[in-house]
Amino acid sequence: MDKNFIRQEVVADSEADWYNARELTIYGVTPDTLLTHRMPKAVAEMVNDGVCNYSDYGAGGRVRFSTNSSFVALKVEYGKGSVPTVNNHCVSYGFDLYREEGGIEVFTAAARPVAGFDYQAGEYKMLTCNQGEIRAYTLNFPIFTEVKNLWIGLEKGAVLEAGKAYRNEKPVVFYGSSITHGAAAGRPGNTYESFISQKYNLDYVNLGFSGSARGEQTMADYIASLDMAVFVCDYDHNAPSLEHLEKTHFAFYETIREKQPDLPYIMISRPTLILNPALAVPRRQAIRESFEKAKALGDQKVWFVDGETLFAGECAASCTSDGIHPNDLGFFRMAQAIGPVVMEALTK
Repeated sequence: MDKNFIRQEVVADSEADWYNARELTIYGVTPDTLLTHRMPKAVAEMVNDGVCNYSDYGAGGRVRFSTNSSFVALKVEYGKGSVPTVNNHCVSYGFDLYREEGGIEVFTAAARPVAGFDYQAGEYKMLTCNQGEIRAYTLNFPIFTEVKNLWIGLEKGAVLEAGKAYRNEKPVVFYGSSITHGAAAGRPGNTYESFISQKYNLDYVNLGFSGSARGEQTMADYIASLDMAVFVCDYDHNAPSLEHLEKTHFAFYETIREKQPDLPYIMISRPTLILNPALAVPRRQAIRESFEKAKALGDQKVWFVDGETLFAGECAASCTSDGIHPNDLGFFRMAQAIGPVVMEALTK
């Protein structure tokens, strides 16, 4: 009924110059047989089935480039993914495009599947509203599907140059639950990590695994091996019990701190405290105790972000889609609270 939801006409091969995304600069993932590997399969298999499944999904994956093209077209070969509902096609299988304006990234267009989509391949056209000047762009991968291959089409004869460099040579690594993964975001660029990246021009890796981030020792060992600028630990929601959280949270910190004594380490408690204080308050205290224990040991590079503050302000109770998963408002509020802490950690 609403013609605004009809996909724009796909660009014919002859109307564009096509580029393999593998030949451009890709961030947040490690392209292999898939473009969207987020961690080695052999390690993921040792953690749990959920991590093994979701580690191939493209959450946090990005391609950066500069062009003066009036459009950006995509041809996508998908792998497996989560079959989307009518309301979350864009976050599951869609891409979104940002351009640089005044030092920050600004949303430009979204590519979303429509009715009849076969979940194997997609073709999209996104208008850049470019007036001929060369602009820097970031294309975000879909959050809940594998991408096997991606080709980017630009206007015939348009310039293609390297994208803008991030301010941090090493990425910020986020580990956590479906909240970290990006469940219930309206589109890929609306996760809290992406909001932070857009504002501060930060490279990052999303190690969010819906329902599957339980603070396992294998995951701690893997993360401890990464070359990163800051680590953000946010798995409160997936710890199956308070006792499990108490048993694993400080041990997770110890594993990483032993390998990387100078790494800035940020601990976060769940943002939904106001909706279920009886459950959330003891968990917040367990995480707070990890933080205080680390500080008592002399650690000057550890931070605690209180989940109670993440949705603070007007409409705080409206920051989730279901009482657990942040919606776009919730993710934006989280970014407003967590982003400055990440920046402080980067510069300390």
